[in-house]
Amino acid sequence: MSQQNKVLLSDKISQLDELVVWFEGEDFALEEALEKFAQAEKLAKEIDSDLHTFKATLTVLKKDFSKE
Repeated sequence: MSQQNKVLLSDKISQLDELVVWFEGEDFALEEALEKFAQAEKLAKEIDSDLHTFKATLTVLKKDFSKE
């Protein structure tokens, strides 16, 4: 994925928050719920993956700094 196409973790979290607000709001429509749920599920999986990647990177950096 190129740098231009990469969505920031904070943007993904914001998108997920917006979906949650939609589900809790008055604009909730059952007809749209399945699609929005699928979007939320995909975002949640991407966020989880991103967090695991960040954790692995931080672990490596921590090891590198502890060697010095």
